[in-house]
Amino acid sequence: MCVGYAQGTGIGPVAKQQDDLGQMTQTPDNAFSKRLLSHFRTRSGQRAASIVSATGRIDLTFADVERDCRRYGGAYRDAGLSAGDTVLIFLRHVPELYGSFYGAMLGGYVPSLMPCTSPRQDPVLYWKSHDKLLRKIRPAAIVASADTFAEMEGAGLDLGPIRKIASEDVAASEAMGEFAPAGPETVALLQHSSGTTGLKKGVRLSFQAILNQVEAYSAALQASDDDRVVSWLPLYHDMGLIACMITPIWLGIPVTHIDPFHWLTRPAMLLNLLVEDEGTLCWLPNFAFEHLALTSGRNAANHDLSRVRAFINCSEPCKPATFDRFTEAFAASGVRPKQLQCCYAMAETVFAVTQSPMGGLPARVTIDADRMRLTGEIADAGPETANALELISSGPVLPGLTVEIRDDQRKDLGRRRVGEIAISGSFLFDGYNEDPERTAQKLAGGFYHTGDKGFFVGDELFVLGRTDDLIIINGRNIYCHEAESELGGIQGLKPGRAVVLGHEDVKIGSQVMLIIAERDPAAEALDEPAIRRQISDRMFSLFQVMPRAVEIVEPGWLIKTTSGKIGRAANLAKYLNQKPG
Repeated sequence: MCVGYAQGTGIGPVAKQQDDLGQMTQTPDNAFSKRLLSHFRTRSGQRAASIVSATGRIDLTFADVERDCRRYGGAYRDAGLSAGDTVLIFLRHVPELYGSFYGAMLGGYVPSLMPCTSPRQDPVLYWKSHDKLLRKIRPAAIVASADTFAEMEGAGLDLGPIRKIASEDVAASEAMGEFAPAGPETVALLQHSSGTTGLKKGVRLSFQAILNQVEAYSAALQASDDDRVVSWLPLYHDMGLIACMITPIWLGIPVTHIDPFHWLTRPAMLLNLLVEDEGTLCWLPNFAFEHLALTSGRNAANHDLSRVRAFINCSEPCKPATFDRFTEAFAASGVRPKQLQCCYAMAETVFAVTQSPMGGLPARVTIDADRMRLTGEIADAGPETANALELISSGPVLPGLTVEIRDDQRKDLGRRRVGEIAISGSFLFDGYNEDPERTAQKLAGGFYHTGDKGFFVGDELFVLGRTDDLIIINGRNIYCHEAESELGGIQGLKPGRAVVLGHEDVKIGSQVMLIIAERDPAAEALDEPAIRRQISDRMFSLFQVMPRAVEIVEPGWLIKTTSGKIGRAANLAKYLNQKPG
C-alpha cells in the first residue's frame, strides 16, 4: 500500500539556503526553526519523508509535515501545556512521528521520542519498568495511540496528572496551533538513547547546539541537493534521530524510514530502497554491516549500490574486518572501499564527533596490541610483533569541537596514548535532565568525559570501546548493573550473586550478552531450564536483547574483587576458560 502524497522531484539550491543561513545565525532568532518554516513555504510539494512498514509506504511532503505540526500544536495548546513543558512521544513507526515531534519543537515545548513495546516483549513488565522513569522526567504530556495507552493502563502504570494525547484524537481534530518556537539557547529536545527504563539519561540539547551540529556535520558529509537518506534506524536513538531525521529536514532532502522491526526480518529491504529511492547516505552500526553481508551478500548482483556515496559505520567501535567482509560481499553490487566510512557519535554532542573524509579510505593502523594493553602506548607493529592488531580510524574531529585523550586524573595524554575520550565545544549538551549529580560527574572544566577509550594518531581518532560497564549490543546501549538488578527476585537464584557480561563476537561484529548466576543453596528444587527462560524473557522484555548464554552455577563460583564487588573482567575470563558447572 502506498498513500499517494506528492513525490519530490527537485530540491532548491543548497548554496542559496546557506546564504540565508548566514543571515539567520547573525541574529538572536531561532535559526533552526526559521529554516524548517522556510522549507514549509518553499518546498511544500516536495517529499520530506517516507514511512515504510509491514502495512505499506506513506510519503510525506513538507506540506504534510506542516499540517501535522499544526495539528499537534493545537492538541498541545488545548491540553493546557505551557512553554518549556516536556512531551514524551510513544508512537510506533507511523507518519505522526514527524508532526508530534516537530510540532512540539515549533510550539515551544520539549519533545522526546520514546520506544514502544516490540511484538515479543511482555507489555506488563515493560510498562511497569517505566514508573521510575516517568517520576524522574515528570512530563506534562504523553502522546501515544489508544492501544499503547491501553497497554500502560493494563500494566498498572499510574500516569497521574500527565495529560494523555491520543494520536487518533489528533488526527480527527480540526484544531490548528500557531508556531511559537523558543529562543536558540533554550532546550529543543530530550534524547533518551542511553540506558533503559528508570536509568535512562535525558540529554538536554539546545536549538543552538543542534544547529551547530548539523552545520558542521553537513559540511563534513559534503551534503548537497542530490543526497537522499535511507534508514532503518529507530528515531528514539541519536543516530536515527539526528543523522536520519533532523539533518535531512534541515537540509531539505528526503529520507526513507523503514520500521526497524520490519527490517530485521527483511534486511534486503534496505538495499532495495537504496536503489528505488536513489539513496546516497546510509548510517549503520557495525553489527548491521555484518548482518547484511551474511543475509544479503549472496544476492548482491540484484542491487546496484554504486550510487550510494557513503555507508557510515557508527554507534559501535568500527571494525576493519567488517568493512572488508562487506566490500567483498557486495562487490557485485558496485560497492567499493571508498564508499565505507566511519563516524564517532553520541547524544551528548548532539551526534557526530568525528567523520572520516568522504570519498577517501578511512585510515588504518596496525599496532602492537600487547604494548598497548600493558603500557597504554601506541606502537606500530613490525614483522616481529607477536600480537598485531589492525584498527580503523573514526576520522578527524569536526570543526567546533576539541577532543583530548585523558588519564585517570583527567590530564591530557597527547597523541599515541590510550585514555578516556573527553570532548569540549560548541555543540555539547546542556546536561542531563533532572540529574545534576551525573551532570557534574561527566561535565567538568568544560569537557564531557565520555567513558570511551581511544587514542590519536596524528589527527585521526581511534575508538577502542567503553571504560565502564556499558555494553553495546547491536547498537543498543545496556548498563550491566541495571540488567543485573532485574535478576533480583527470580526464585532459585542467590540474591546479588549474578553478573551480566558483554563479550565481542567477531562473527556478528558486535557484543553479545552473557549471564552467570549462582543458584540459591536454600532452594529445594531447581528447574534450571525454566529459570533460564525466565531470565531470557525478562532481558528481552526490558532491553530487547536475548542473552547469548545463561549459566546457572554453584554458590561461590563467581569471583569477587577485594572491595567485595563481583569482578566483570575476572568472571568473563573464567567463563571463557572453563565451562561453568
